[in-house]
Amino acid sequence: MSAKYLAGFAAICGVAIVGLDYYQQAKASENGLGLKGYVASVSARVGISESRLEAGAQPSQHEEPAAKAPSEEVRKLVCTTIGTSKRCRSSG
Repeated sequence: MSAKYLAGFAAICGVAIVGLDYYQQAKASENGLGLKGYVASVSARVGISESRLEAGAQPSQHEEPAAKAPSEEVRKLVCTTIGTSKRCRSSG
């Protein structure tokens, strides 16, 4: 019987942790956060790419995108770090 209690306790703790994490991510988001956005947020923080989730591909080395030449129009990139998440938006 104690195994059932332990499993129930673990399930309740998991639901509480996921609920708190969702609340914090939705609060940090400017436009609200749906289920798809939350799953993408968790995947980004864990390090799982969407293509890997969909295709079940082998893990590849993480590569930084190549720098692009600045365009004639000047836009400023404003980034904010919240916990382990980094949110960027362009302004200007």
